[in-house]
Amino acid sequence: MAGRFSYSRPERRGATDPWFRIGEVDIGSAAFLAGLCAISILVYGLEPAHKPILTSLALIPDKVLSGQVWRIFTWPLANGFDQRLLWVAVSVALLWYFGSRLEEQIGRIRMTVLLATLIVLPAIVAVILDLNLYGVRSVELAILLIFIAEYPNIRFFFGIPAWVLGAVYVVTDVLQISGSRANDQLILYLVSLVIAAFAARAVGMFSAYPWIPQIPLPDALTGTRSSGPRRSSRGKVRGKRSGKQQVVEGPWAAPPPPSRQTPDNAAAQAELDALLDKISAGGLESLSADEKRRLNELSKRLR
Repeated sequence: MAGRFSYSRPERRGATDPWFRIGEVDIGSAAFLAGLCAISILVYGLEPAHKPILTSLALIPDKVLSGQVWRIFTWPLANGFDQRLLWVAVSVALLWYFGSRLEEQIGRIRMTVLLATLIVLPAIVAVILDLNLYGVRSVELAILLIFIAEYPNIRFFFGIPAWVLGAVYVVTDVLQISGSRANDQLILYLVSLVIAAFAARAVGMFSAYPWIPQIPLPDALTGTRSSGPRRSSRGKVRGKRSGKQQVVEGPWAAPPPPSRQTPDNAAAQAELDALLDKISAGGLESLSADEKRRLNELSKRLR
């Protein structure tokens, strides 16, 4: 069993690395939530009928108001009540796949913030509207639509553009809810879409939609290092860069010998440095979708 399970320490690894690994499988924020939902499917099939477990995780407004606050966070794990388990499994698989692709772009910490927002804020709205909420499908749909909005022209099966599939999903859901005359449910659905758009913009996505306001998040919630003074290994404080030149006292270590790089690696490193300089000047949102994908490819290649 040695080496089959390894923990990824945030202070030693990059924000795009998984939290931990099981064998060769990377477990990031999206994969962790998908794994919990997969376990909930097994629990639903095996739990005793006289003492159901998953019902204690569903969001029921009266229960929340009586003090069972954990339901605001656990409702996506209450799966299987009014859906065929096959479709629940499909939702779990889609959450894992598309969530992991987004996590490669924005990093594990921002992905955690995104998932927490998609779970907690709709739950609060559901409590206000006195609506029950359970099952992973709502979170999975939000992640899928965020991926489609970020990459609208990517091709899915049969060559269908992603934006077409996303439009079909939303329109059919709205028509179905409207047909059942569930006005409160429709309000929750539309508010959840708005929450998803604002959350995605806040964690650094949707740069192609500048009309969506970007809510600034604390550095601790986004994994961004503070831009304040840093302390060097010798105990001296290094200030931020400015236009005024500064003289830094020695002693200095001898420069390391130049590394042997192939022309391809040298060109890739130069391209990576250019992208990092652009992020340093304008933030992650200053990169286009293609540049973000290229940044991810180069980071893995030169790691």
